[in-house]
Amino acid sequence: MIYAVTDIETTGSHAAGNSIIEIAVVLFDGERVLQEFSTLVDPGVDVPPYITGLTGITTDMLVGAPTFSVIADQLEEVFEGAVFVAHNVGFDFSFIRAEFAAIGRNWNPPRLCSMRMARKAFPGQSSYGLNKICSWMGLRNEQAHRALSDARVSAEIMRRSLPLVSPTDMKGMLAAKNGTVFLPPNLPEEVYLRLPELTGIYYLYNEKGKPVYIGKATNIKKRIRQHFTTHPESSRYQHFLREVVDIGFTLTGNELLALLLEDHEIRTHWPQHNSAQKRKTNRVTVVSYEDYQGYRRLAAQPGGKVAGGVKTFASLNKAREWLHEMAKTYALDERLLGLSMFDDRKQMPVPTEHNERVQLALTDFLHRDPSYIVASHGRQAEEHAYVFVERGLLKGYAFLTDSITHPDELLFHLKPLQHSENTSSILDAFEQTSWGYRRIYFEQNTTVV
Repeated sequence: MIYAVTDIETTGSHAAGNSIIEIAVVLFDGERVLQEFSTLVDPGVDVPPYITGLTGITTDMLVGAPTFSVIADQLEEVFEGAVFVAHNVGFDFSFIRAEFAAIGRNWNPPRLCSMRMARKAFPGQSSYGLNKICSWMGLRNEQAHRALSDARVSAEIMRRSLPLVSPTDMKGMLAAKNGTVFLPPNLPEEVYLRLPELTGIYYLYNEKGKPVYIGKATNIKKRIRQHFTTHPESSRYQHFLREVVDIGFTLTGNELLALLLEDHEIRTHWPQHNSAQKRKTNRVTVVSYEDYQGYRRLAAQPGGKVAGGVKTFASLNKAREWLHEMAKTYALDERLLGLSMFDDRKQMPVPTEHNERVQLALTDFLHRDPSYIVASHGRQAEEHAYVFVERGLLKGYAFLTDSITHPDELLFHLKPLQHSENTSSILDAFEQTSWGYRRIYFEQNTTVV
C-alpha cells in the first residue's frame, strides 16, 4: 500500500474563506520514501501577519508561485492510487478538497490520520499533536510549520506506528462508510464505538470536562457521525475538531423525553455551541397589580419572566385573547385589563366587587391549565417512561416498570425538570393522538382518562 503523507500551510484555520499557501506530499510505502513533492502556492491574497509569524511565509515569498489550479494535474498524479494521510487528516483534507472543488474537480481519496494511528499504536500519551509526538518519540522536525518538514515527520510517525496497528484496526480506519477517520483527532475511537444507536441526549465535552454542545437524537451514534461529516470546510466544524475530547449520553427511550431533557440540560449548562435556546424570544406575560385607587389591574407586559407575572404567552395577541375572554366571562371592565382606553363618561365599577371578580376569574382560568401524565415506552422493553405536567407546568419524569394512573404513584421516583419557554411547544407536539404516547388527565385526586 502506498501512502501520500501530506501537510499544508494555509491563510487561516478553516477552508471556507481561506486558501493553501504551501503543500508537500511524501509518497511512502510503509518502510521507505518513494517520492517527495513540495511547492509554495499563490492564494491570490496577502498572507495574514499571524500566519507569517507561525510559518515564516510572507506575501512576497508567494510572488511567482503557482496557483492551485496550475499544480492540480501534478497533484492528482501524485495522489493517484495512494491513501491520503495527514496529521489531523480532516483539516488538510477539507482544504485540498475545497481547492479541487473550486476548479470543478471531485477529489475524495481513501484517507488515514497519522495522529489517530499514533494514538492507537502508542496509547497513554498526554498529547498527540505533532510537536508533542516529536518530543516523546525523539524526532527532530527541521523546520516546524513548514509543509515538507512536517510531512517528513508525519511519514516517520507512520513508519513507527504501522507495525503496532492491527490489520483489523487499519481496515476500520480506512472503511469508507463505517470507519472512524472523520472523528476529531483528540477523541478516542473507543468513545465513538461504544455509542448506542438508541434515542436519548448526548454531550460533546472539551478537555476541561465541560459540555460544548448538547443535543438529542433518535439514533445517537448516527447523529454524532453527522456532526463530524457535515460542512467540513466551515469554522464551526474545525472548532469541533479542536475542542471535542469525549462524548457522554443519557438514554430516554422516547423522543418526547429526549426533547424535554435536552432543553433542560442546555439551560442548565449553556454550552458554547448551542444557539437556539440563547435567542431572544417575544414572550408576553400578564401581570397583576393594585393601582392607587385600589383596583386589581391586569396588563400584558413584554418578557417571559416579569415581576407580578400571572401567566406567560407566546405573543401579545395570545395574551390579549386570554384577557378578552376573562372580561367577557366575568363582566370585567376592559379598561382595568389594559384592553381599552379610559372613558371618563363611563362609570367605574366598585373596587371591592371588581377585585372579587378578578380573583374568581384568575382562579378559574388558571385552573383550566390541565394536569396530566404522558406515558410512553422507556429505555427497555419492560420499562415505562412518565412525564408529569401540573397545571400546565412541567414538573419532571420517571422510569418505572409498573403502569400508573396518578402522579402520587410516581412522585417518589420523579426527577425534576425545569419548565421553560419551549416546554409547552414540545408537549403540544405530542398530543394524545401521537403514536406511542398516552396522556392521562386528572383533577386533584380524581383520575380522568
